[in-house]
Amino acid sequence: MDRPSGAPAIHIIRNTQFRRLWTAQVLSQSATSTLLFVLALRLYQITGSNTAVSGIFIVYGIPALMIGMVAGTIVDKVENRTVLMFCDLSRAIISLGFILFPTHVAAIYLFTFVNSVITQFYVPAEGPAIPLLVPKREVVTANSLFSFTYYTSIALGSIFAGPMLRVFGPIGVFLLLTFMFLAAAANVSRLPRLHRDRSARALLGRSLWYLTVRIAANIREGIGYIRSNRTLVDALLLLVSTQVTLAILGTLGPGFADRVLAIDIRDASLLITGPAVLGIILGALWVGSFGYRFAKEKLIQTGIITAGVALIAVAGIVRLTNVPVLEMIVTGPRVLFLATILFFVLGWANSLLDVPANSILQEKAVGNMRGRVYGVLAAAVGGLGVLPVILGGVLADAVGVGKVIFFLGICIFLYGAVRVQYKRQAGK
Repeated sequence: MDRPSGAPAIHIIRNTQFRRLWTAQVLSQSATSTLLFVLALRLYQITGSNTAVSGIFIVYGIPALMIGMVAGTIVDKVENRTVLMFCDLSRAIISLGFILFPTHVAAIYLFTFVNSVITQFYVPAEGPAIPLLVPKREVVTANSLFSFTYYTSIALGSIFAGPMLRVFGPIGVFLLLTFMFLAAAANVSRLPRLHRDRSARALLGRSLWYLTVRIAANIREGIGYIRSNRTLVDALLLLVSTQVTLAILGTLGPGFADRVLAIDIRDASLLITGPAVLGIILGALWVGSFGYRFAKEKLIQTGIITAGVALIAVAGIVRLTNVPVLEMIVTGPRVLFLATILFFVLGWANSLLDVPANSILQEKAVGNMRGRVYGVLAAAVGGLGVLPVILGGVLADAVGVGKVIFFLGICIFLYGAVRVQYKRQAGK
C-alpha cells in the first residue's frame, strides 16, 4: 500500500539519497550565511567604517541583479549534481582565499563578488533535484523540510557569525567554513547522476544568440505581467522594501554595537541580529496560526507602522543617553536590554507584512509566471537595494548611526500612515 501524501519528515530523512542532498544544503547554506556576516564584522574591525560594511552587502547583492534572473535557465542545461559540486568546491577555494588576504579590503570584495556569482547557480540546481530523489507522494514533505532548514540555516549563520569569530579567530573561521563547503561537496558527490530532461538537451544545440533572445523575451514577459497587476506591484514593493531595510540594518549593525551599545562587535550578530531573527520566526508562526483571521491589508499596515515606531524608538535610545537627567537610567545593560526588545519587535513587525505580501504574490502570480515574478524580486533587491545600502553606510559615518536609523524609521512610519489613509479612501 502506498504511503499517504505528506509522509512524516523522519521517513524522508531515512531516504539515503535525499539525506545526502539535505545535509549538503544545511552545510552549504549555513556556511554561506555565516561567511557574509563574518566578512561584515571583519571589515568593520579592519576599517572602522560603516561604508566599508555596506560595500560587502552591495558586492554580494549585485550578482543577483546581473544574473539572478537567468541563472536558472542556464542551470537547466547542465546536470544538477555537477553544478552543485562545482559550486561547493569553488566556494571552499574562495574561503581559503580570505585566509591568504585577511586584511586586504579590495581582495575581500572581489572574493565576495565571485562567491555570490557562484551562489546564484546553487539554489536553481538544488531545488529541482528533490523530485528526482524522492517518490512523488513525498515531494511536498521534502520541500517543506528543505524550506525550514534553508531559513533556519540563514538565521543561525547570521546569529553565530560573531561568536564563531570570537572563538576561532579569523583564520579558524575561514578554515571551518572551507571544511563545511568541502563536506557539502562530499555529500553531493555521492548522489546519483541527476539527468537533464530532453527539452534541455535540445536547447543545448541552439546558438548562444538564440538562448539570449529567449531569456530576454521571458524576462520582458514577466515584467509586463507584473506591471499589468497593481496588487502584484504593491506586494513586490513591500517585499523589496523589507529586504532592503534589513540589509541597511545589517550594514549598520557593527557600528551600532560599537558606537551606541559599546559592546564588542563580535557580539553584534548575537545581541542585535538574534532578537530580530527570533521576532521574525515567532511572528511568522503567529501569522500562520492566528493571523489568518485578520485581513492581509490590516496585518501589512500594522507591520509597517510598528516597524517605523520600533526604529524611531531605537534611535530615541541613542538620544536619551545624552540627556544628563536620564543618563543613569538608560545606560549600560538597560540600553542593551531596551535595544534587544525593540529589535525583536522590529522582526515581529517584519513578519506581519512579509508573510501576507508573500501570500499575495503567490496568489496573484499564477502558473509559470510565479518563477519569473520571484526572479524580478531578486533582481530588484540586488538592484534597487544598492543605493539605500550605500547611503546608509556613508551617512552613518557622516552623521551617526542613530540619526540614520531615526530617518529610516520616520520614512517607514510616514509611508505606513499615508498607506492607511490611501486604503481608507479607496475603501479597502
